[in-house]
Amino acid sequence: MIKINLLPVKEDKLIAEAKGFIALFVISIVVVVVLVVLNSSLLAEREVESRARIAEADEEIAKLKSIMGEIKNLKDKKAKLQEKMDMIIKLQEQNIGPVRVLDELSLKIPSNKIWVDKISIKGEKLELDGKTLENQEVANFMKQLENSLYFSNINLKKVTKGNAVQGVTVLTYGLNTNVHFGGRQEQPAQPKPEGQQQPAAAQPSAN
Repeated sequence: MIKINLLPVKEDKLIAEAKGFIALFVISIVVVVVLVVLNSSLLAEREVESRARIAEADEEIAKLKSIMGEIKNLKDKKAKLQEKMDMIIKLQEQNIGPVRVLDELSLKIPSNKIWVDKISIKGEKLELDGKTLENQEVANFMKQLENSLYFSNINLKKVTKGNAVQGVTVLTYGLNTNVHFGGRQEQPAQPKPEGQQQPAAAQPSAN
């Protein structure tokens, strides 16, 4: 009987298989290394992009802070200018206001049947005393003052009969009112349409 020794063939096969496994292992390691390198490169690029974006954001924040500082400076300058303007307007009102008020007062006198004898201004309060030939002229005068931007809250203090001059009775009256040297911002009350009840004229009282 003939015997064939197969051991060398098995050894060669095992060696070939081992080499295949080793080659596959090496290839796997190479692929893993390549993937790691590529991933590291991608992460590095993303890190560079992120740092660039952070730098841009920091620049924008710095610009915004600078703009906010400029806005604050402008607001401070505006507040100081407004304060100076308010002071100038107040000084102008103190210097020009009384003259303007007196001029407006003279323009509101309704006729030559009423006149003013005495005027007193204390702060924002004006008091005046005068004479009139007709009771209705006092009511007309008060209505004219109410339609002015320089007067408000007109109050009648008194209307009294005085001495007769050449047979004509002269009435003495007194008013007080608030004064607005710079003029009121709101519009004065409009006169009532015809047909509505008008305020009655003040009745004079005897001395």
